[in-house]
Amino acid sequence: MGRMLDTLKFGEGRRAPLTMDKPVDATPVQDCVVDWEIGAEVPFVEVGGPGKKVELSPGLQVHPPQPASRPPHLPGEIKIPAAAKSTGVYLTEPRPLTAAFEPWPAPAPALLTIPSDVVACHQPDHPASKQYADLLGAMLESLKANTPVALLLSGLRPNVGTGTVLLNLAATAALRQKSRVAVVDLRGSLAERLSCPASSGLAEVLAGTLALDQAIMPMGIPSLNFLGRGKSAITPGKEVLAWILGCLRARHDVIFVHGPTADAMPLLGACASQLDAAYLVLPHGEPAAASHGIAGAINGMGGRLGGLIHTHFE
Repeated sequence: MGRMLDTLKFGEGRRAPLTMDKPVDATPVQDCVVDWEIGAEVPFVEVGGPGKKVELSPGLQVHPPQPASRPPHLPGEIKIPAAAKSTGVYLTEPRPLTAAFEPWPAPAPALLTIPSDVVACHQPDHPASKQYADLLGAMLESLKANTPVALLLSGLRPNVGTGTVLLNLAATAALRQKSRVAVVDLRGSLAERLSCPASSGLAEVLAGTLALDQAIMPMGIPSLNFLGRGKSAITPGKEVLAWILGCLRARHDVIFVHGPTADAMPLLGACASQLDAAYLVLPHGEPAAASHGIAGAINGMGGRLGGLIHTHFE
């Protein structure tokens, strides 16, 4: 502090005499500070006194133990959603999550319309209904099968009443015998009569766009189901038919297949080889000799012609 006071009092220091080769002015220079004398001590201000090394107290050199910090949630307990990371909104404190259930109504199955000419359903006391019951009994008796049976009905030509006979036989089996019955339409002519959507059938099942359970639709009679052809024509092979019939046999007692007419012999033979029996539908009065060649062709492809069904329109 003494040097600081001396500097404040005598801050100009000692002046060095001005030496010039030639005198410029006779007036003596008194108040002009030229420079500090070379070699003279330069005044300075020292704050804090001379520097000293201060050793750290031993108590400060050892860090006191700190409690281990725990994250709000252990790794894997809570996954931060990407949206929360982007917006920066994330609650670190655990909060209880509640949940409530809202039932969703299952779609009600649409029942197919049964045509009015299916007298076995609409007029069970009609004489024609009795004839269909006798016909079904004779067909099943000839097979003598205790396992589910699959029967093929094929017309000698179009418009001989094959679809009407098949639907009446199916209704008879479901109503009178209380059997689980499936109707398979390979021709595609029954879907319109039953008001079945054309996009729900075997074609969609084989294309992989529809499950088989969804393609099987209930009809207006309990335990009577329908499997249509679908939107496009199909020509299933033996392996495909075996798979379809295997699934249907596991759920039904009697399966009626509406097959192609006799002029489509390759498909008819492929169907007949996977079924228990094939039945040829022809108009009443048609000579049986016309079916001899068809019977031989079906037998040659591994099928069996179980009999002839004669139709007559009153």
